[in-house]
Amino acid sequence: MQIYKNHYIFYCSNLINILTKYLYFCRPNFKTIIMKNLFTIILFIALFIPQSSYSQRKQKPLKTKEELKQQKVYRSLGDAFSNKKRVYILNLDNKHLKELTPKIAKLKNLQVLYLRENQLNKLPAEIFQLQNLQVLALGGNNFTEIPAELAKLKNLEIIDFFNNKITKLPVEICSLQKLTKLDLNWNQIDTLPQELGKLTNIEYLYLEKNNLQYLPESVCNLTKIKELKISENRLVKLPDSIGNFTLLTELNIEKNNITKLPASVNNITNLTVLNANKNQLKSIPNLSNLINLKELNLSNNHIQTVTGNQINLPELQSLDLSINKIYRFTANTAKLKKLEFMDISINKLSAIPANIGNIRNLKVLYLNRNRIIRAGGTLYKLTNLEELDLSDNRIEKVDKSLGALKNLKKLNLSNNNLLYLNKQLAGMKSLKELYISGNKRLNKFQKQQIRKFFPKTKIYF
Repeated sequence: MQIYKNHYIFYCSNLINILTKYLYFCRPNFKTIIMKNLFTIILFIALFIPQSSYSQRKQKPLKTKEELKQQKVYRSLGDAFSNKKRVYILNLDNKHLKELTPKIAKLKNLQVLYLRENQLNKLPAEIFQLQNLQVLALGGNNFTEIPAELAKLKNLEIIDFFNNKITKLPVEICSLQKLTKLDLNWNQIDTLPQELGKLTNIEYLYLEKNNLQYLPESVCNLTKIKELKISENRLVKLPDSIGNFTLLTELNIEKNNITKLPASVNNITNLTVLNANKNQLKSIPNLSNLINLKELNLSNNHIQTVTGNQINLPELQSLDLSINKIYRFTANTAKLKKLEFMDISINKLSAIPANIGNIRNLKVLYLNRNRIIRAGGTLYKLTNLEELDLSDNRIEKVDKSLGALKNLKKLNLSNNNLLYLNKQLAGMKSLKELYISGNKRLNKFQKQQIRKFFPKTKIYF
């Protein structure tokens, strides 16, 4: 503070010197006028001009992220106001606040402000004076709109309006060039401005559970995006240039009305999770370039065939194709060396897929609720399989070769047309649970034989 006072005195003395030199060269009549009003002029300049620069100097430079980690987190306004200059992080989550005091402007150095899970529906105008603010978290409140004045806070990096009643995103917010995360999940937004594409530093964009019918094409300018969450909207399509999101690792578009995935999805080579559950997809696009994909969920769609290299992905660990209309599965499976979970239940398959035996590390396989007549084919090659569900099919016979499934722990054959089980199946030495209820053609003698084959297995008739 003493430094600022000294600077202030120095400023005023310099001002007087300048005026004195100027008066020396003035005409006598003009000099007289100035001399009469000299005190007023100096007082005006001294009080108002330096005061503005003085107030700006009260605001300290931004702390780095590492420096912030070492700062105290204040959890009450009382504590914060008693130590205003040292408050960089203020957490007022779950304080039952209905309004925020205008005195918040006194915390000039505030960089992180948490106001989640309160009852706020507006912000005081004074908050827009906090030019150091980088994080503003307002999730779980009662906001119906985002104040356009937030655009004045040029240092904002994270804005969180999760679980409010927001209906639109103001165009002004799209001018915040330092913004890296925008969380608008669980709101009522139905359209986004074209200007959204100006937020070129955005890495995390969350728009789940809104009323969006489309995304503006300009969103594809956000090439630094790492996570885009747009599930539970009303989207009918994705922008054609979505492949520009080359850094994207997770794409969640479940519970929309999307009928087709753009071909450019195949360009998002860093993708590890793709969830398109509960849409209107009729086919699987070419995904052969997604060499880092670990989870693929295409369940609850209208897919009919799985062919070629559509799912032949070397890093894939989980594949869900359940609840579709798949009647033909001839996909190449040669590269599926890491696949452990596969669900093709509730489809229209009439036979075990021929290439399924190539997936040697498979541990869980669901083929229930199809139209399969015989349990055999190359299933016996899946020696790492631990759970196999073939329930609710039309199976009459289980090939004795399945006895090779020595690591199988759970086998579900309920609700089929079984006549018997072959004694060679006793090779399933790890089997702990066997479900065969609902097989009305199994007589008492056959059930007794099955008990002999699996003396240590819990059997559900």
